[in-house]
Amino acid sequence: MWLFKKKPHYEFMDIGLTADVHSHILPGVDDGSPDLEHSIDIISKLKELGVRHFTLTPHVSISMFPNTSPDLRERFARFLEQLPEELAGLSYHLGSEYMIDEAFSDIEDHLCYPDGHILIEMSYYERSREIKDAIFNLQMDGLKPILAHPERYVFYQKVFDRKKGVNELNVLRDMGCALQLNVMSLTGAYGERSMGIVKWLLANDMYSYIGTDVHASGQIGHFNSFQISEKEMEKVRQLARNNESLFES
Repeated sequence: MWLFKKKPHYEFMDIGLTADVHSHILPGVDDGSPDLEHSIDIISKLKELGVRHFTLTPHVSISMFPNTSPDLRERFARFLEQLPEELAGLSYHLGSEYMIDEAFSDIEDHLCYPDGHILIEMSYYERSREIKDAIFNLQMDGLKPILAHPERYVFYQKVFDRKKGVNELNVLRDMGCALQLNVMSLTGAYGERSMGIVKWLLANDMYSYIGTDVHASGQIGHFNSFQISEKEMEKVRQLARNNESLFES
């Protein structure tokens, strides 16, 4: 009788994620949580899964979500005041997820992680022409960019090569831009090419951080059946540990 090694089955709890660096929990400001009740539900569910530090990173983009730092700070303060006692004792930090568009260079008041990192993104379907200039200019200002979910960008998926990967991601990393993995991407939900990028980036130690990028409480129940090996899971766990360094000011 042949004996086959059973493929490991991993889910959210196996990551050991205690500090989430990417979420859309601040209610009513973008395509994430619509109201306080929903935000409380998200936090409660993630708390049950071991998360104790929440970074709220609402979208900032000129075309879709023209949020400003003063307004987000005011909303964040009101949000903290309204949390129930059982959640108020957790740790919360306000950041933003900045779309690299034609208006990004005009923003002077950035919402960053305590250690000076800043979360940026591009459109899923169209590469930002300003991406390299933005990374360079942020670093000239003393900030450290993190590109959110590179595995989800369709324009990278189209050029992905299983052996060579995605050349521009090598370039951006060499420029000093860190990369952040989405938890949901580990499930294979975004397709074979997205999963290929995940595995390539993990194999080459190119990710630095991991986040839920949670927009709705219903997503959390799908954080399971990860399509990764034991070796890859060890690297994912290290990303979760790396998250904690972002809060060392």
